[in-house]
Amino acid sequence: MRVEVKKRVEKETEKLPIHVQLMAAEEIKKLKAASSLNELDNVEPMEGTDEPYYRLRFGRYRYLFYYDTATNTVNIRRLKHRKDSYKKHNLPWR
Repeated sequence: MRVEVKKRVEKETEKLPIHVQLMAAEEIKKLKAASSLNELDNVEPMEGTDEPYYRLRFGRYRYLFYYDTATNTVNIRRLKHRKDSYKKHNLPWR
């Protein structure tokens, strides 16, 4: 699977503790190695949208991303702590 990471996510990751950065990098490796989202048990669709937005859970953090089925591409839009990840103003489609 192809994974694209927005610059905003890279900046958000740099501000986090090193152990969280390592977990985030490991999750991206798992996304790249997977052939579909069904292989990953920590990925679920986001509610409240008709578009294919998903969240990937690791530790206390969440990747919020868009999945393009035609090109099998994951476009990671946000990286947030779980307490902030579901607020309406932080969702990538708002």
